[in-house]
Amino acid sequence: MKKKILSLLLAVVMALSLVPTSVLAAPDDLGQVHVIVENTTYPVADGAPWDGTLVDTWVKLTEDSTMMGCVAQALEAKGYSQTGAESNYISEINGLSEFDGGFMSGWMGTLNDWFTNEGFAAFTVAAGKLESGDEIRIMYTCAYGDDLGGSWGNNDNTVKALTFSAGELSPAFDKDTHSYTLKLAPEVSSVVVTPTASNKNFQVRTSVGDTVYKRTAEIPVADGVVITVKCGDPSWPGMNQGVEKAEEYTITVEQAAPAFVKVTVRSQAAGGYLHAPQEVEVSSVDAERYGFTDEVEGVSALDALVKAHELVFGEAFTKATAGEYLVVGSTGWISKIFGTATYASGHYVNGGYPNDGTPASSGGGYNGTMVTQTALLSGDVVDFYVMSDEDSYSDYYTWVDAPAEMQVGQTVTATVTGFYAMSGYLYKDPASLKAAAKPLEGAKLGWMDPETGNVTVIDGAVTDEKGQATFTVTNGFTGYLTAVSNEDEEVYVLLNPTAKVKEVPVVTLDLKGLHSAQLASLKLYTYTDGVKGSVDLLAGKSTVADGYKLKYADVKLPVGNYWAQGYNEAGQYNGGIVVTVAEDTTAIAFQRVYEIYATNSGWVENTDYTIDYQVVSADGMNRKAEPGTSTNWGTIRTSGIFVEGDTVKATLTPVGDKAAGYNPITVKKSGSETTDKGALDLTAKIPAILGMTVTAPAGSTVRMGVFSNNYVYGIDEPVSVETKGDTLTANFRVSDISGNRFVRVQHPDGVTYWTFDKFKDGQSINVTKEDLHIGDASFTKDTVYRFEKNTYDLGNVYLNINSQGYLNLEQGQTRELDVFRSWQLTEGFMNAKIALPDVHYTVVDLNGQPSDVVTITPDENLSAQAVMKANKAGTAIVLVTYDAVTHMQGQTSNTANHGFSAIWPEFTGVFVVSVGADGSSIATNMTMDRMDATISKDEQKNLDAEFDTLFYLGDAGASYSFKPEDGCTVTVARSTVTDKMTFNGFTDSGVTVAADGTVTVTGLTTGRHIICVEKDGVKTYQVVTARGVSYDFLDADGNVLPAGTEFKAGDKVTIQFHGLTSAREKLARYYNFNFSLYYRGANGTFFRSNPGGGFGVYDFSGNPVRQQIEITIPEDWTDLSYDLTGAIKQGGFAGLSSHRDQSYGVPATGISGDESSGIFSALPALSLKLEGWHVNDVIEKINAIGEVTLASEEAITAARAAYGALTEAQQAQVTNYDKLTAAEARLADLKAAKAVDDMIDAIGEVTLESEEAIAAARAAYKALTEAQQAEVKSYDKLTAAEARLADLKAAKAVDEKIDAIGDVTLESESAIDAARAAYKALTEAQQAEVKSYDKLTAAEARLADLKAAKAVDEKIDAIGDVTLESEGAIDAARAAYEALTEAQQAEVKSYDKLTAAEARLAVLKPAKPVEKLIDAIGEVTLGSESDIAAARTAYDNLTEAQQAEVKNYDKLTAAEAAYARLLAEQSKRLQEIYKTTGDYMSELGTPSVGSVGGEWMTIGLSRSGRTVPAGYYDAVVEYVKAKADANERLHRAKVTDNARIILALTAIGKDVTNVGGHDLLKGMDNMAYVQKQGINGPIWTLIALDSHNYPTMGDVTREKLIGVILDAQLTDGGWALSGETADPDMTAMAIQALAPYYKTNETVKAAVDKALETLSAMQRPDGGFASWGTVNSESCAQVIVALAALGIDPSTDSRFVKNGVTVLSALAGFYVDGGGFKHIADGELDGMATEQGYYALAAYYRFANGQTSLYDMSDVTIQPSIHTHDFGAWTVTTPATCTTDGVETRTCACGETETRAIPATGHVDADHDGKCDVCQAVINPVEPGDHTHAFGAWTVTTPATCTTDGVETRTCACGETETRAIPATGHVDADHDGKCDVCQAVINPVDPGDPDHPTPVNPDDPGKTDPSDPGKTDPADPGTDKPATGDSGVLVWVVALPTALLAAAFVLKRKEREA
Repeated sequence: MKKKILSLLLAVVMALSLVPTSVLAAPDDLGQVHVIVENTTYPVADGAPWDGTLVDTWVKLTEDSTMMGCVAQALEAKGYSQTGAESNYISEINGLSEFDGGFMSGWMGTLNDWFTNEGFAAFTVAAGKLESGDEIRIMYTCAYGDDLGGSWGNNDNTVKALTFSAGELSPAFDKDTHSYTLKLAPEVSSVVVTPTASNKNFQVRTSVGDTVYKRTAEIPVADGVVITVKCGDPSWPGMNQGVEKAEEYTITVEQAAPAFVKVTVRSQAAGGYLHAPQEVEVSSVDAERYGFTDEVEGVSALDALVKAHELVFGEAFTKATAGEYLVVGSTGWISKIFGTATYASGHYVNGGYPNDGTPASSGGGYNGTMVTQTALLSGDVVDFYVMSDEDSYSDYYTWVDAPAEMQVGQTVTATVTGFYAMSGYLYKDPASLKAAAKPLEGAKLGWMDPETGNVTVIDGAVTDEKGQATFTVTNGFTGYLTAVSNEDEEVYVLLNPTAKVKEVPVVTLDLKGLHSAQLASLKLYTYTDGVKGSVDLLAGKSTVADGYKLKYADVKLPVGNYWAQGYNEAGQYNGGIVVTVAEDTTAIAFQRVYEIYATNSGWVENTDYTIDYQVVSADGMNRKAEPGTSTNWGTIRTSGIFVEGDTVKATLTPVGDKAAGYNPITVKKSGSETTDKGALDLTAKIPAILGMTVTAPAGSTVRMGVFSNNYVYGIDEPVSVETKGDTLTANFRVSDISGNRFVRVQHPDGVTYWTFDKFKDGQSINVTKEDLHIGDASFTKDTVYRFEKNTYDLGNVYLNINSQGYLNLEQGQTRELDVFRSWQLTEGFMNAKIALPDVHYTVVDLNGQPSDVVTITPDENLSAQAVMKANKAGTAIVLVTYDAVTHMQGQTSNTANHGFSAIWPEFTGVFVVSVGADGSSIATNMTMDRMDATISKDEQKNLDAEFDTLFYLGDAGASYSFKPEDGCTVTVARSTVTDKMTFNGFTDSGVTVAADGTVTVTGLTTGRHIICVEKDGVKTYQVVTARGVSYDFLDADGNVLPAGTEFKAGDKVTIQFHGLTSAREKLARYYNFNFSLYYRGANGTFFRSNPGGGFGVYDFSGNPVRQQIEITIPEDWTDLSYDLTGAIKQGGFAGLSSHRDQSYGVPATGISGDESSGIFSALPALSLKLEGWHVNDVIEKINAIGEVTLASEEAITAARAAYGALTEAQQAQVTNYDKLTAAEARLADLKAAKAVDDMIDAIGEVTLESEEAIAAARAAYKALTEAQQAEVKSYDKLTAAEARLADLKAAKAVDEKIDAIGDVTLESESAIDAARAAYKALTEAQQAEVKSYDKLTAAEARLADLKAAKAVDEKIDAIGDVTLESEGAIDAARAAYEALTEAQQAEVKSYDKLTAAEARLAVLKPAKPVEKLIDAIGEVTLGSESDIAAARTAYDNLTEAQQAEVKNYDKLTAAEAAYARLLAEQSKRLQEIYKTTGDYMSELGTPSVGSVGGEWMTIGLSRSGRTVPAGYYDAVVEYVKAKADANERLHRAKVTDNARIILALTAIGKDVTNVGGHDLLKGMDNMAYVQKQGINGPIWTLIALDSHNYPTMGDVTREKLIGVILDAQLTDGGWALSGETADPDMTAMAIQALAPYYKTNETVKAAVDKALETLSAMQRPDGGFASWGTVNSESCAQVIVALAALGIDPSTDSRFVKNGVTVLSALAGFYVDGGGFKHIADGELDGMATEQGYYALAAYYRFANGQTSLYDMSDVTIQPSIHTHDFGAWTVTTPATCTTDGVETRTCACGETETRAIPATGHVDADHDGKCDVCQAVINPVEPGDHTHAFGAWTVTTPATCTTDGVETRTCACGETETRAIPATGHVDADHDGKCDVCQAVINPVDPGDPDHPTPVNPDDPGKTDPSDPGKTDPADPGTDKPATGDSGVLVWVVALPTALLAAAFVLKRKEREA
């Protein structure tokens, strides 16, 4: 934490050092002014001592400060002289004086870009004339200031230039344009405005409102802000006088609105959330508001990160303090986050590593994006995190897989998977990343509190090797389960909670409905995923009284499904069902079906029939149910249980010998029959079968069925269908039950046919083509009858939707559709035989195109019933139609074909369905005037989609007005009705909104229309039905009266309507009404037509008599009209309220659909005209004309027509007729003027061909009267056209002059000039019309070419005879020639003369280049070698005579001598540094095991030939024993731990395959492990393996390592830990690794050569190198090691010598007297810098001395392990036999064993019988005279020694001998004195100071070990906290990280170390 606090303070100090102190001034601090001193007018080339900017600094103000004093102070601070400031007139600055640049030259100055009108001394702080932020600019002038922008010669007070620090100015600035718009991006919060006056003698000021801003000030901006720039206001002080007013410019800011998204932000550090994760609104300018910048057009992750800081720090996080909490570099790297300086941070989006989707160029994966580059969308979840593992960055991003539901007390198992967060870039998207995650062992689990973000760890919940943890849910449950870090196990986790786990609540409820004599008890079990539990949850619980019933009271159950079993009082199992307990469940009432059986006499269950028992819940879900048994009156019956309100049914199916003669039957009780009814039975008689046959035309579909009351249709399909020829025969087996049976035949080419009858067994029915009207064009499926055949045949439709005609469904939800025809197809008023037409459903989108938002599937046997399924989010329109149909028993006068109409197209059923967004809650307030109807609830006032029709007169259609809730917009989709109804989208055309919010929709013509009301992006819909009608007035005899008839008060007026329809025509059970026309007069009197009978007559729509009404005008009525409004009133039989709950599949037991009013629809308003009305109408029409315009024509025409329709007597009564004639005259004038306007407009674009049209328009204008001319609107167009024509004609004359030029020669100049003069004489507009202007410019260009070529010819001719002095003339001629264009060069006549002169000059000047090369050597440095060599080579290549011309040869010889001296001096210096540093390191004592002070120190000492202090190897052994794992790895993620120690041990000659019993090479046997450290791992693995040609293991090969290193090379040729920019250290280390292959591998050679170029380019002018922005010694060291490894001399190779300084010299610059090196030049002695600098010199001197390279340790002899075995005596473990060797073994005290062979004894045949005396094997069949050896015992003839084998011998009686070897005994050192106890040989040299810990040495050179090891950032150990190369303490990551974070890590860790 101390490090973090210190880092925070350092960062703040650094940030403050970059800000002018005035910004941070204390309250009494006066701030600073900006002082600039410059000379831009008098260049050095013209004699000035200096030019450019001399001073650019800030000067602190005091109370005594003056403008002059600040200038003097600034010059003094920079060390420059000045003369005269003390006397308030500066005459000289730094040697540049007045008059040096001419008589008008000297020093002048501006204050804020204004040449002040007083001396500088007058502008003081005390006087308020000098303020903080002012700019003082002192400038040298050569023209009294005219050359600086100030002039006394004019009073031009315009602004010459105006620039802005951001945005786009429109239009482009012009001093004569004064109004502008500045377009700014949303993120810009301020701009700097820089105006420049045309004459700086005038002040320019910039202001917003009353606030004036300095030139350098940031001006706050927002959309609409107006910035004013004024110049030369007369009221301001000024150098010039005489201007009348200021020039003022206004700039209006137009700022684009920022983008907004809603994202969930989660911020975490130290293993916990910093705030509660929450959804916040983030804008695209949030980052910019705090001074940050991103690269995203919309909202970036940086914008969200700023929001996260607001959540964490609140008001403390401001723009001024933001840098204290968050630091984001220009490339997006974060070096401080949430107030902590760290690079161990990152962000994830939606559980994925943000990337741009493009594959990374190396290392695999995808290119990650920074917070500045990551775009966010609404709904994203963004994780910002600071890692807990700041050493290895091993934090895992995790996912927790847990049950979606839990309850307290439940034991659950959760699985955690994870992935290294910093390796997430390997996967393109979150899904792929999650799929790659592995089970995470050792993580804890916890509950995250969503309100605070706090995490409560669950005791004992730690994941196992499978990533699983099991725990019991306790009261700490929050629903958000997350993995948590387990620091004890070094498992670090980034929080990623699950989606909220639903806590299953426990509810208390009663289980009711039981009865001691019925269902007496229950058992209850859990029921999960179809599996019943084993424990009865009611065990031990008794029932209690519940009235006269029983119940289980206060049962506590978690929400879920349960299996309930019921038992009667006798304990019989009555059955079981699944029940659901929901959160709002308070009770479940059970009941039972006490008996289910067939009532057929003598029938036995399961012998004669079976029972299928089913239960459907009240919400339509099928319950799993199981029947039981119950004994009733001594008989055991099947029984079942159910919940009250369920629908229960049993299907009784005959079996056995009953199956052939009987059909199954289903008995059902609906919900209303199971509620409060007690126990039930389900019994029925299984019906016998009636066999019937129906024949029909082939291709028909035949069905039989039974129609029951309440629209229930039982459909029977045929048991067989056979087609022969043109005839189809269908055989049926139908049930013999009561009801109205029917046959229905459908055919694709005919009209569907229905017939009802009482059919009998064996009956055959024949349906013909004629019955189906196949081929009958007069009656088809589409035939529409409009009462011409049948008074009762209205083709309307009812739908079971609702009064809006709008439904909302959720995706996947289904909805039953039931379609009813109106009129109904019934046989009469008995309604016993109702046929249904074939129904069709069309789904379209809101534009009328096919849609798949919902799918409608009609029932295959009854298309009037269908199921609609919601497929996806969206909105659709459903259109419902039906076909014509034949009903043989139907009520009709159409007895010819018994045909009924298809749907009338205008009555097509329409409703809207939305899936997802539900707008039904929007209050549309669409109502109808229900007149005097009784209203029992407000819903009855609502406009009804089906029942209400808006009847209208004329062609314009109906209108409808309503006032929706505030904030709504309204559009309408009007249908188009032809032979079908279509829709073509929504529009606001014809929709008006009044001031009070009332909306009126017009243009609703005959058909159905849809009004859409939208609010806050959500929409609701209302279907509206409209119908056009007409009416006539009838006299007493029924004759039609004339249209203009006027009535008198007291008259009775009969009105006959035509085309009215009732929207509630006949539908059995529902609509048994009659209808009246119902009108209300203006005086409140009601009038009602005759409905045709008190009990209902059903012919309103088709009988004109029903559409006639008589109106009596009141006797006392005095108005000129009697106006009435009307509706339709229903009467007759009572009906049910609505059909909308009716279903074809379920008997209706009580319809509860929406009620409607007894008055509905809106009839056309009536207006009965009384005497005088028409005259008055004309007068009003004339008065309504008003002021006459062209738009008045319709009103004037209407008034004239109305007047003309009057009788003469009536016309005489029109009192304002003169107004009409005046209006007509005025209209005539306007139309005459418009005709001229039209002629002018017709001119169009003016061309030379427009002359005739222009003349005609002018003539027409002249022909008008003066009054008419005044009305011509486009007269300006005419004059403009005439002017335009004049321009075109003038331009044409110039075109002719240009065309006359012809081919251009030098003689064409006068013609060209004449054409140019004519062109200039034109106006700008006329010039734009010149067509051949390009010809003129081409001619001018051609003339210029000819003249330019002539000038070059003259230069060439002037050269004359060539000498060395001719070079200037030749060069000038050549330059002039080269300056010509290619075309001009072609015109040069004397070019050959020029080339000849150049050739001659080349002969004269060969010595000149050599002289220049010698002069170029300059001061001799170590970098001069190449220059000296180049000069020497060039000189030696000259001839003797040419050498004589070299005038400065002595300089060359002197330079060669000086260079030799420098080399000697460098060598001496380096040797001194090498020795003293080696001495210093030797005195540091025993190296530790680790980076600094450890292995690199060991390698340096040993490879330089020095002795490594004693004890290091023992420490390594103990370290390895402690750290090595089963894979011999010393660190779980860093292979460099193994590599580093291998290098050190190899350097001192130790066996790396047996270090305390561990083989360190084996720890480098896995490529995946090796690559965990990015490129570092492969580099150091390869270096370690090659250090002594060690073997590779596992899947690691040298080829793979080289390949990985080469693949990581950057495009710039170098290498880096991360990013795309080469780092010198990593580049040098990569070269070190590849060096052994440089000469044998061409690919390696090419890569290394490119890298050397990169390193050379990276070398600084001082010879050194910088890494991560720091110039340091370690970078130099790594480059030296790399060069030496390649055999390149770093002291002389010109590529690595800059400005005469070698990299060796640069390293020497970091030397500390007395020995050692500094990290940076101004630093102190540094351990890592010292070690790397020393081993770099060791590498260099090994190279210089011809030794192997630093890491090529093949010169080191590897000694065996320190341990010498002390074996005991040999013991025979396997005796030898005659033919096989035996084995003998000896054992060391350490447990190690050693074996050796005992030679086979060989056969013995002492008795020479040919058989072995021991084993009896036949070994030598005896032949006479044969000899078989008989050897004696073995005898030692040469004893074995410690190092050499001995010999033993045995002898045969015949004298033959045989020998065998005795193995060497080996050395024995029991007393550990380092000598063999037997032969006294030195076998283990001992440090005299430590006799108990012997240290092996190289026997060839006991005083010498081996050096070598890089170290920057501990290159072999990037995981440690000890870095190198300028980054002490840098932690190099062991995973491949995105580039930026690494860069930051280096800087931070170095700072921590320095702190």
